[in-house]
Amino acid sequence: MRSGYPRRLKGREKPERRPWEFSKKLAVWAVVVATAAAVASFVLAAKDKQTVSDVTNTIFTACIGYLVTYAAKSATEKVSRNRHGLDADGNPIENNMEE
Repeated sequence: MRSGYPRRLKGREKPERRPWEFSKKLAVWAVVVATAAAVASFVLAAKDKQTVSDVTNTIFTACIGYLVTYAAKSATEKVSRNRHGLDADGNPIENNMEE
C-alpha cells in the first residue's frame, strides 16, 4: 500500500528530487533581478553617479508583484490538493488509518 509519506531512506541514500516548475524558476529569476536592480541603484548612488530610480522602482515593483502572484498561486494549489486528497504530483493519497 502506498502511504502519503515518503519512503524511508536507507543509510546515506539521497531522496529523489522533483524538477522545478517553470513558475518557481521565474520566481527565483524575479528575486535575482529585483536584488540586482536594488544593488545597482545603491552602488551607483554610493559612487555619486546618476541613478535611474524610476526604472529601478519599476523593475523592483514588477518582480515583487510576480512573487506575490506566485505565492498566491502556490497557496491556492496546496489548498486545492488538500481539499481533494492529492499529493504534490496529483496522485490520490491513501488513508492508512484504520477505523
